[in-house]
This record gives sequence, C-alpha cells and structure tokens, in this order.
Amino acid sequence: MLAVVGLFALLLATLAGRAIDLALVRGPALAALAARQHRQRVELEPHRGPIVDRHGESLALSVEVPSLFVRPRQFAGQEASAGALASALAMPVEEVRRKVGAESPFVWLKRQVSPREAEAVRALALGGVFQVTESRRFYPHGSLAAHVLGFVGVDSQGLEGLERQLDGAIRGQPRFAEVDRDAHGREILTGGVQAKAARGSSVELTLDATIQDLTERELAAGVASARAAAGAAVVLDPKTGQILALANVPTFSPNKPGDARDRRWRQRIRNRAITDPYEPGSTFKAMLAAAAIETGVVRPQDMIFCENGRFPYGRWTINDSHPHGWLSFAEVVQYSSNIGASKVAERLGRDRYAGFLRAFGFGQRTGMELPGESPGIVRPVERWAKIDLATHSYGQGIAVTPVQIAAAFGAIANDGVLMRPYVVSRVVGPGGRVLQQRDPLAVRRVVSAKTAHTVTTLLRRVVEERGGTGTLARLEDFQVAGKTGTAQKVDPTTGGYSAKRIGSFVGFVPADAPRAVIVVVIDEPRTNSYGGVVAAPVFRQIAAAALSRLGVVPSEKPAGSPAVRTAASAPLRREDSRARAAIERAEQHVQAADGQPGMPSFLGLSLREALARAQEGGWAVEVTGTGYVQTQAPPPGAPPSTDRRLALRLVPGEGTASP
Repeated sequence: MLAVVGLFALLLATLAGRAIDLALVRGPALAALAARQHRQRVELEPHRGPIVDRHGESLALSVEVPSLFVRPRQFAGQEASAGALASALAMPVEEVRRKVGAESPFVWLKRQVSPREAEAVRALALGGVFQVTESRRFYPHGSLAAHVLGFVGVDSQGLEGLERQLDGAIRGQPRFAEVDRDAHGREILTGGVQAKAARGSSVELTLDATIQDLTERELAAGVASARAAAGAAVVLDPKTGQILALANVPTFSPNKPGDARDRRWRQRIRNRAITDPYEPGSTFKAMLAAAAIETGVVRPQDMIFCENGRFPYGRWTINDSHPHGWLSFAEVVQYSSNIGASKVAERLGRDRYAGFLRAFGFGQRTGMELPGESPGIVRPVERWAKIDLATHSYGQGIAVTPVQIAAAFGAIANDGVLMRPYVVSRVVGPGGRVLQQRDPLAVRRVVSAKTAHTVTTLLRRVVEERGGTGTLARLEDFQVAGKTGTAQKVDPTTGGYSAKRIGSFVGFVPADAPRAVIVVVIDEPRTNSYGGVVAAPVFRQIAAAALSRLGVVPSEKPAGSPAVRTAASAPLRREDSRARAAIERAEQHVQAADGQPGMPSFLGLSLREALARAQEGGWAVEVTGTGYVQTQAPPPGAPPSTDRRLALRLVPGEGTASP
C-alpha cells in the first residue's frame, strides 16, 4: 500500500508540476500561440472618399463589389469543373487550374468581379469557392479628367494623379475588428462590427466637369485633324489661378488603366500638361513684350528694321517665316518676327530678360498638387551663349510646361499679377471638418497694370487684325488676345533640332475682362506645323464653349463683318487709338510724301556693316568709338540732313537692338 500510495503521490506531483508549468511558467506564451491560431485582428479598409468637381459632380466614387477566393484543399475532387469556373469568370482555364490546385490554403481567384460573374459562380455551387465584399474605385465619367484623378490598385492604394498625391487623406483611417476562426479557418465576427463603415476624406476640385469634357473633346478632334502624335490643353482662371480644365491626348480610362507591361501604357497615363516641357516658340514673344515695355526699352510704335527676313547674327543667321522690312514693335508681335524680337531682346539685355523670366515663374515648379511636375528648362544666365538671348526672345533654347505658360499669360490677363495655379480646392473629412483648403494666392507682381494692358493690346492685334498669325482663334462676339507658337523639337539622339514641330496657341478671353486663359499644344502635327493653323482653331472652340459655360455675355457685338477685321474696323480702347495714331505718324514720318525714305537706322550694327550701309545710301559718315553703333544723328526715321552727313557713336561689346 505504501508503494501504491507513493506511486500515486509521484503521479500527482508530476501532474501538479505540469499544470504549474503550463499555467504559470509557459502560460502567457501558450495563450498568445492559441490566440494566433484561433483569433485575429483584422484591418477593415475604409471606403475611399469621393472626388468631386467645383459643382459637386462626382468624378471618383467607391462602391462595394464581390471578390472570389478558393481554398484548394476544400476544392479537391472538383477539378473537372475548372473549365466551367474559368468560363464564368472569363479567365484562361490554365490559370484557374493553377489556382485551384495550389498548395497554399488561400488563393485569390478573382478580385472585384462584376455582379454577373459572381452570380454565375454561385450557380455552379462549387465547394471551396468563397466570396467576400471589397471596395472598388469607380469613375462614373470614364476617362474624364483621367490625368488629374489618376487611378488606384486592387488594394485601393493610389497609384497615379490625385489618387496617389492625396492617398493618405482619401484613403482615411482603417478600423480593426477581433475575429475568431473555426476548424476550417473561417472567420467568425463574435464581437460584431460597427454598422457604419469608415470613409476617407472627400476632395473638391477646381475643375468644371463640363469645361473639362469639351476641352478633352476639342483637343482630341484637333490632334486627330492634324494627325499629330499627342496634345495638351489647359484652361485657367487668371484672377484666381484655378484650373478649370486640364486635358491630354492620348488618354486612358481610370476604370481600366491598362497593363503597365505594355510599352504604350506610359504614353497614355503621362500627364503631359505638367511633366513634358517643350520649347514654346513665338508664344514667348508675349513675355518679351511685357519685359521690354515694362523697362521702357521699346514702345509699340517704335520702328524696327527686320532685315527682309534674314539677319546675320555672329556666326548664326536668324530667319523669319515671311520677309519684312520696317515694322513697328506692335507689328513685330502681330506678324511674329523673330528678327524683330531678337533686336528688342538685345536692347533689353540678358540679365534683365532672365530676371523677368524668373518673375513669370519659368524654371521653377508652379506648386500644383499633381505629382511629377517639371520645373521646365531655363539655364542660369551665366551660362547663356551670345545666341541664347536672341533665341530665348522667340521661345527657343528654353522649355516650359503648358501649366507654366498658362500661369504666365494669366499674369498679363490679371493686370500684371502672377497667381499660383491649383486644382484642389478643399479636402473635407468624414465629419465635415475642412482638413485642407487652398485659396487664391498672388505670387508676385511681374509687370505694372499699364504694361499688362499694353501687351494685351498687342496680343489682340495677333488675332483680330488682318495679317496676324492667330486670326483662326478669333471669336465672333468676344475680343481675343493671344499668340501663336511654332517650335522645332530636339532630337534626343543627336541633340540637335529635328524636322518635327510643336504648334501651340495661348490666349485669354474676353480680352477686355479676362475670364479664362487657354493653352493648346499640338505635338508633331503632320498636316501643318504652324500653331496658328493647328492649335488656334482648337482654342476658338474651347473658348466659345467655356465662355458659354461660365455665363459670360458679350457686352456688344464687335463691328465689322464675320471676316477678319482690319485695323480700321477693330474696336479699340482710347489708349489703343492713341497707340495706333502714333504708329501711323511714325510710318508717315519714315516715308516722306515724295516717296523718299526717312533716316534709316544704323543702331546695333558693327562698324563694317554700318559703313557698308552708309556707302550704299550715299552718306558721309563721322565715327567715334569702336564696337557697335549705340547712337546716331540724325536719329532713325528723322528727315535726312541736306548735306547727307551722319554721325555714329560706337561702344564695345554686343550690339544693341537695331530699329
């Protein structure tokens, strides 16, 4: 009996020790292991917040959709049904067989399926195939504003556009639920979940869905008509900096963004309006005009000799598309003379011109909310070669984005004040609290209001007067101020200019009270390379529809027939009339009544060029100094002296602008 009692006492002691070990010594670790096996903390992904336009129109929503998964062990024995399952889900049979025969205990069969596909799978009544509800991003307008909105992945993570840039706010804060698992690993919500699902913040944009739609349609039509490779367009409110529309061609649908392995995929999703700098061409003459008039180096009525279309410039030659002789500066802008622009730029000087380019915002990002914005290409002024001042005057050797050029023209339209462009108006949390708000922000004053009005008058001539390069942008009921641009594209292989071109038009309407700045860029047109031919008509269509949408009513119908009005028929302000009278007086002064020309200009010429021209005209020349002609007596345009004597004063350095 003692032996039996001792044996049982030993067994009891062993059991007690084991119990103490399991309960006290190893208890916490075993409890944690059990919890991992039978309980889990599941993250409940919130609905992404909606994205709406300025009028509350939904551009992006989140909807509940079914997703299907399979547990291969429970599916075993039903391999013959793989074909029917593949047919119901519109998937390759081999892919379905690979998933149902996998070694993993859980395999996604197909995520975010359509209700029809989910019903077809349920009708098969297959074991081991389960359904779970997930949130899917839906874009009700298809490709509308695709490059602004971007798109998300299958796990609701933002991948492009505002979906990526504002992912943290739109996605919101996730919630967590404690769940138990049964013997088959199925989740049991023993504690329940909150009835109201979590939701991310909503985003209110400055875009107008109607203006965005018409801009996309007109841009696509313009690209197709020109048989171009691509295009971009921006509509901006110059008073606030708000982007009303931003469009690119080619485009895509955020609902089906495509396969990233497709080499053309990147071309479709690239937001060219902010990521692709291009040489603006002659649209840049508006910036030159603003800088030159602001500093007083030129007036609209000042006469400039445009060398009959060919101007030797050191070892280079500057050419005009059409030869011109004497032109007023107003006509230099109107006819888009590169030679006239380069001469004015020399008078302005590279340091002052570079300062104005920085003031207009070139060479720096605008600060828009969209990812991937390029600052453009503006080299430091210290690295400018002699030819750079000339080429930059007519928009070559420098690169800008469509949004940058829109903001710069917006400064002219806004009485000389540059506004920060933006596309996100507000971010509002689920409870209605405003988390982020952007208001109009004046960056800086670039030029005076008087200069801005003068440049506006020059830009109106481009569109409204006969011979202007932008007459195809003219509207019947509104004044238009704008500028055409045609630029060569750089060959990335050779580093030189290629035969490919970019045609563009930038302008604002109505010119007397601007409501919209519109930029149209046509990349590699094949029918015609001139911006006044391929881009100006697109501008006209967008401008007419945008003004109608904005409720702008013409104050009075412009005088003249539907044909392009001449200088006499164009309605001008009082200051415009004074400028025109001054131009006419200058023209009359240059051309005497007997047909004999007034005093020609020798300004900016080298000594050799000045002596050669003086010899041809029969002038007796007195020269002081060396270098280039800075002043002359009599001055350009004055009646010639009776003794045909001419005094020239030369200074060292680069030549100044020659009228």
